[in-house]
Amino acid sequence: MGEKLNDYKGSITYRYGLCPNTIYLNITNRCTNNCIFCIKTYSSGLQGYRLTLDKEPTLQKIWESIKKEVKKSDREIVWCGFGEPTIRLDIVLNLTKRIKKEYPLIKVRLNTDGLAQLRNKNMQVAKELKDAGIDSVSISLNTESSEKYEEICRPSISKAYQSVLDFARDCRKYFSQVILTVVRMEGIDILQCEKIAVNLGCDFRIR
Repeated sequence: MGEKLNDYKGSITYRYGLCPNTIYLNITNRCTNNCIFCIKTYSSGLQGYRLTLDKEPTLQKIWESIKKEVKKSDREIVWCGFGEPTIRLDIVLNLTKRIKKEYPLIKVRLNTDGLAQLRNKNMQVAKELKDAGIDSVSISLNTESSEKYEEICRPSISKAYQSVLDFARDCRKYFSQVILTVVRMEGIDILQCEKIAVNLGCDFRIR
């Protein structure tokens, strides 16, 4: 099992009780956004795992943690932790290739803020994710407008909301499943968010 709450370094791999055949990868606590609803604002962990990292794990340490955690019954590995995984995009690309080579039957999903292309303007991020072996992408839409996005997600870079929409549109060129997600909270127009997802050809989920 993944490192537990009493491990001061924090857990690299962790699991949700409702998804016993899924491994989640926590590789950074850094994020472009500072969302008001983020679990980091009131907790250091989740379901018994300490997800606050004292330092970011190396590529080799992450790979060792994956190999130690994987069981024959596992069906999916998800890049999703206390920070934005594509902050370390090179790690995501490199290790996704390794995962697909070593465990070809396991699906790999990326949960992301959708701002990787904005941070990496010299790359074709969606295409490189697909080429690496990512099977599906879940993008945090969070709101129905740029004004609310600025208020709730508090991004550290400009034009963030439009970049999320553009990234979702770009991902649809390469992935059969792109999911836009929102948190149910006061002031968010869930129906309008769903319409945005549908218009972009994406699935929609409330998380």
